[in-house]
Amino acid sequence: MRTPLIQHHSYALALLVLGAASLLASPAAGQQAPPSPAAQSDDIQRFEEVHVKRLSPHQLSEIMPGLTTPRAAGTEPDELPRLLNRQEMEELRQEAAVRTVRIMALVMPPRPYRQEAMVYVGHAAWIGQQADGSHPALISSTDWLQNAQQIFLIDDATRQALRDFGVPLAGDTHPGASRSRKRGISALLKDRPESLVELRATRQEPTLNLARLEFASERHAREHTPATGWQLHDHRSGRVPAQIFSYSPERPEVIEPVIFYDAGGIDEAYQFYVPNSSMAILGAPLFSHSGKLIALNALRNPERADMGLAVPPAALNHFMKSLSGD
Repeated sequence: MRTPLIQHHSYALALLVLGAASLLASPAAGQQAPPSPAAQSDDIQRFEEVHVKRLSPHQLSEIMPGLTTPRAAGTEPDELPRLLNRQEMEELRQEAAVRTVRIMALVMPPRPYRQEAMVYVGHAAWIGQQADGSHPALISSTDWLQNAQQIFLIDDATRQALRDFGVPLAGDTHPGASRSRKRGISALLKDRPESLVELRATRQEPTLNLARLEFASERHAREHTPATGWQLHDHRSGRVPAQIFSYSPERPEVIEPVIFYDAGGIDEAYQFYVPNSSMAILGAPLFSHSGKLIALNALRNPERADMGLAVPPAALNHFMKSLSGD
């Protein structure tokens, strides 16, 4: 009665040996089984394009705080700290008003959302004169301008046109994004284009988060470009300004005192920036009591609503020097 059992075991052993031999003979031995159909679905993310940007060590050492911490500060030479009087504050506010402008960027939302442009409102600052004595350059942070279809300067005529077409810019507490109401920005572009002053981002440096803007029209350039702009603060001096301010045409009657925070207290992802207390962002200028531009406030810290993050002075200097070669 045991013979069938022995024969069964012998048959199983023979199958085992044949299976092992076929594995050894197969060129695919040791390879994993092909993925299941589910693993081959279109849901798998693929990295089809990789972009690499090369930076020189010299360039990195100027803009990265991990290598050389950017000093947002340096005291004006031979000067004891003191508070500005009322007249000096008003003169500084007037200088800030001439050197700072509001701009808007039109960004189209992705489909399937309604294709009505989103209107982002921010700032740009007129900075210095170029080395060749040419007019100052109009500079803003570039992170909010990169996807803009069009960029416009907001002067008095544009502001009135925006109100007439129901685009809610006036009276906003802080610059930001808004959807147009009533007739909207599309109707304004179609019916009253002569009231708009178009700008173009002719130079963008995402690594520095800075952009240069120029007028699309020579006539607009002559009408709106001031004779001089902000002079840059000498960040290499190691001296700290007695007072630091910010300005936004959103609140044209005041300049805002600003405090710089310790950069070590923010997330590593933002340590290129200089943390500060200013509520004005998207290219708003931060300047000293003597009227020197220190930094441009770029964005708000996502983890702290009361903290702005500014493009540091070394990056500003590097960008402005690079413009002289254009």
